[in-house]
Amino acid sequence: MPYTQLNNLDFDDIKVALRDYMRAQTDFTDYDFEGSALSTILDVLAYNTYYTAFNTSMVANELFLDSATLRDNVVSLAKQLGYTPKSITSPKAVVDLGLTFTGTAPSAVTLKAGSGFVSNYDGSLYRFVITEDTKVSVANNIATFEDLPIYEGSYLTINTTIDTSLKNQRFIIENTGIDTNTVKVRVFQSAGSSVYDDYAVASNILDIGATDKVFFISEQEDENYEIFFGDGVLGKKLEDGNVVQISYVVTNGEATNGAKTFTFNGVMEDENNTPLTVPFGVTTLTTVSNASGGAPIETIDKIKFNAPKFYGSQNRAVTANDYKAIVRNLYPAVSDIIVFGGEDQEPPAYGKVFLSVKPTEAAALSAFTKSDLKEKLKKHTVASIRPEFVDPSILYLELTSNIYYDVNKTKLLPAEMAAKASNSVTEYLKTSGTEKFNGKFRYSKFISVIDNADRAINSNDTDITMRKDFIAQINTSSYYEICYKNPFYIDCNNPVVSSTGMTVFEFPTVTSYLEDRDGKLVLYRLDSLTGEKILLNDSVGTIDYTKGEITMDNFTLLKGTFSDNRIELRVKPANKDIEVKREMYLDVDISKSKFTAYKEE
Repeated sequence: MPYTQLNNLDFDDIKVALRDYMRAQTDFTDYDFEGSALSTILDVLAYNTYYTAFNTSMVANELFLDSATLRDNVVSLAKQLGYTPKSITSPKAVVDLGLTFTGTAPSAVTLKAGSGFVSNYDGSLYRFVITEDTKVSVANNIATFEDLPIYEGSYLTINTTIDTSLKNQRFIIENTGIDTNTVKVRVFQSAGSSVYDDYAVASNILDIGATDKVFFISEQEDENYEIFFGDGVLGKKLEDGNVVQISYVVTNGEATNGAKTFTFNGVMEDENNTPLTVPFGVTTLTTVSNASGGAPIETIDKIKFNAPKFYGSQNRAVTANDYKAIVRNLYPAVSDIIVFGGEDQEPPAYGKVFLSVKPTEAAALSAFTKSDLKEKLKKHTVASIRPEFVDPSILYLELTSNIYYDVNKTKLLPAEMAAKASNSVTEYLKTSGTEKFNGKFRYSKFISVIDNADRAINSNDTDITMRKDFIAQINTSSYYEICYKNPFYIDCNNPVVSSTGMTVFEFPTVTSYLEDRDGKLVLYRLDSLTGEKILLNDSVGTIDYTKGEITMDNFTLLKGTFSDNRIELRVKPANKDIEVKREMYLDVDISKSKFTAYKEE
């Protein structure tokens, strides 16, 4: 009998092994295994073996976190590491609301949970709600709600009665799109009772006793979530007849990141907890912090990446990776994060650790979010270490690419070829690791991506420009230092620094621009008839071409280029390979890049 290869998983190899086995049997010595009906039987046997081996292999893969492909299995394996995958996250905004009563005003008013605001964003209406009752006093017929957090989505509540006769009573929230961060649980003594206890979500079982009023939450099948309670050892055990009230927000995720205008439509109660009948009007509605932090449900790949790192942190922040894992868990809408010690600062700031977070849909965290994260990090950090958040310094790269292609090899028009090249660069950026902290732009790789976008492309001539978005203090004379951390190109005949238009204090009636001349930053305007540059100030600041720095002294801005008074400062780099360090984040801005295709015969 021939030696049988039991590790063969390929169909052809399995068939060959079966055929060799049959040939070794004396009962089949005269058979033609290639042309007879026996060949069909061998095919069936080989297919059956192949499918069995494949399914067995897949089952084995699903037993390990790094090889599992089904979400339910990945979630289950992450639970073994003490990691709860992040649900979809609702964008959060902060507003100040002022109400004025025109009649006899109550002494206090309550804005009810589930009510709130409407925002028209990107042509669609979205509802923002508060998640808990908020009560304020009324003074001089005015009620003021300050720093009111509102979340995008619908506010829902379910009630379930505890029945201890049921062995497996489960509290499953059968809604997709739940933001688990908004889940609140109240336990009433009985049906009709007004006495209740607020239960907090359990985060660390080591801190939980037999009487602690906590609940646990975990993802189940089909992205639904289950709430369960203590057993009298880890957390308080519920009693028969208790009524569990679960409230939560169902959200659209990141769709409303950036929303900043809101209209009030909340439900109010007076000091007696009765619906408000006194007429009132909205006197002030100020957005303290735009909506941000919205994120989709954590993907399988991200769970595989985050779960081991969170487990390695052991719920304490000591190393840089610990901080990264914990912040990603607290704030899912993170594109990238970098952590460095205060001893690396200039000058050194001992006893501090600095974190720079780049959100997925914004340039930086809002002040409210940074304050919130800083507070939440306190229970994870070493007592003597203070975390500090610094805004990312984003270095944008813009591409200007002229593409030359053979018209005999394609039917694409120039605009279509340019779009294809742009799409190829966009897809490359998703996996290249260019856009991140400590990112590296490799010029040769990018031009090869453009060349390989279509077989008809012969060559491309691509230039790169560095851009910083500069935001100055309005109506304030200040000193500014804009650092690119990459050397500038030196051109004795032409400026390498340019800017978008602005209005400055010294020349309030004209649109001014910045550029460099002989190492100095100058201010000029354009003649309305000839387009000629007319010098306004020959020394606004200085240029350090070697260090890649622009400085401005006693600069007073009245109005920037855009609605947020931002000014775009563009510089021609000395090198085509660009690198960033520390809190500087590299971003290739395809939206402001230009791809132009030209036909060649």
